[in-house]
Amino acid sequence: MEDQDYILFDNYINNELSEDEISAFEERMDKDLVFANSFNLYLETTIFLQNSIRNEDETNDFKKNLETISKDYFSQDKVKSTTSVETKTKPFTLVKYLVAACIALLFGVFAFNQFGGEPSYSDFNSHEPMTIVRGNVKDLIQATKAFNNKEYEKANILLKNVLENDPDNSELQLYYAITNIELDNFKVADKELNKLINGASAYKDRALWYSALSRLKQKNIDATIVLLKQITEEADDYKEAQKLLDKLE
Repeated sequence: MEDQDYILFDNYINNELSEDEISAFEERMDKDLVFANSFNLYLETTIFLQNSIRNEDETNDFKKNLETISKDYFSQDKVKSTTSVETKTKPFTLVKYLVAACIALLFGVFAFNQFGGEPSYSDFNSHEPMTIVRGNVKDLIQATKAFNNKEYEKANILLKNVLENDPDNSELQLYYAITNIELDNFKVADKELNKLINGASAYKDRALWYSALSRLKQKNIDATIVLLKQITEEADDYKEAQKLLDKLE
């Protein structure tokens, strides 16, 4: 990826693009898989930095590590001059740090628990992409796109509308619950997940997993552990559940 793309990512995240630029960006996301994957990694890295670096010592240690990676990467003439772009964006130093962080994550240099301490929701919220599960409803199509682009507020509204006409759709209930966890609407999320856990849905184990993640985000560790222990060995999320359980106990 070119450094201009990372600056574009930053501007898109911070709502600094015009309507035409936003349209062009989202069209490129739809058509260019490499670009879309790079943006998702950049977004996850940005969120990780915001959530994980909490004090000056951690920040300084992180910067020292990234400076080494950044120096190696940018010294290979892989980036072109960005003087004209820098004038209307944040300092390019920030972008270089984020690019370096993306590179580090790509090659496994950093783990998400790099800074120690208890695990957090952001360590485990890698959601499976949503697909159009039934029908060709406009709201459902838009909800799918919004969810996969991590536009959870928009996806939340659209999924709520779809579920009003299709209240027994277990898969949509699960994705709706996930958007509510992302938006810290825990009462709504836990209510939807409990329906799946206590019903005959095939999503019982997946609902248990997200119910545990909801409690984890609420910092209710005891409830998180109880829910994780209910996930069966046949569940897709069993290994991740055991990994989280090991860190909590």
